[in-house]
Amino acid sequence: MKKIITLTVLVVAAGFFLVSCASEGYNTQKGAAIGAGLGAIAGQVIGHDTASTLIGAAVGTLVGGIGGNAVDQHVTNQQKAGTAQAGAYPSSSQVTPQDQPPGQWVEVPGQWIGGKWVPAHKVWVPVNP
Repeated sequence: MKKIITLTVLVVAAGFFLVSCASEGYNTQKGAAIGAGLGAIAGQVIGHDTASTLIGAAVGTLVGGIGGNAVDQHVTNQQKAGTAQAGAYPSSSQVTPQDQPPGQWVEVPGQWIGGKWVPAHKVWVPVNP
């Protein structure tokens, strides 16, 4: 019984260190490591033998890796969307007065367009002379 408690405390402590010390990204690896530890604990609690512990660790690794990969993909998609959107609207500092036709910059508030959030931005509104 002391072995199980010691192993449980060790795995939980290692999980906290892995999560707290890791840098941004690498969610697939973090998820797999945490899933392996939690799966091993669950397998040991349920089966009380080595085979159950190993099966729990394997399943936990798989589920944690899949979950972490989903988070990595979500973060990557958010970064791509932010980069693409930032380049879509020229700022007032990028356009010189000689390049501008008559008109003015107008602040557009953030809004939902086509199921996606478009943050507040400035738009050049031309005026016909």
